[in-house]
Amino acid sequence: MGKQNAAGTMPAQRTFLSIRQLTVAGFLSAITIFLGLTGYGFIPLVIMNATILHIPTIIGSLTAGRKVGMIVGFMFGIFSFIRSLQAPSALLLFAVQYNVVADAFICIIPRILIGVIAFEIYRHLKIREVWRIAITAVLTTVCHTILFLGSFTAIVGVPYAEAQGIPFMNVINIMLGITAVNGIPEAIVSGLIITPIVMALHRAGLKVA
Repeated sequence: MGKQNAAGTMPAQRTFLSIRQLTVAGFLSAITIFLGLTGYGFIPLVIMNATILHIPTIIGSLTAGRKVGMIVGFMFGIFSFIRSLQAPSALLLFAVQYNVVADAFICIIPRILIGVIAFEIYRHLKIREVWRIAITAVLTTVCHTILFLGSFTAIVGVPYAEAQGIPFMNVINIMLGITAVNGIPEAIVSGLIITPIVMALHRAGLKVA
């Protein structure tokens, strides 16, 4: 028998996710799965794939909390990992060939962290709502790019430099170049897409505390 409170009723048990959070997580995960399976979420470039798959993750964090963002981010990471096995970019092709576990870490962990980062940035910003959402979207996207490329550099950067016959510093410069060329436009696009969607969902009642 469970303990009763002073009123004689059973205390409400806390669940990992509420029904609303489960619904949002399921819907955004479905969008992520669709984008991942069809390839619409990846934009192939010369040495890596730009992506919009992080957008549902950020939306999940800003409308249903960090747990939902982490779940959707995990789905993003899984499909990024699957993509790296099926049609890898030049960078991830090396990661797969070098160590598939390292490739899984590079693809999945930074994407899970997107959910946490978006939630924390939004929670600590105390400005007008539209700018709060836009800045969160932009900064989170930049952080995602840095985490993804930083993970690659930290885990397989040295063997990648040796395989290419270049100094390790050149690998760092390549990552900085990708961050500028890919990360900044991705961040701007994210802000433009995420802001009106999250504003509308907040007006509809889907808003984190």
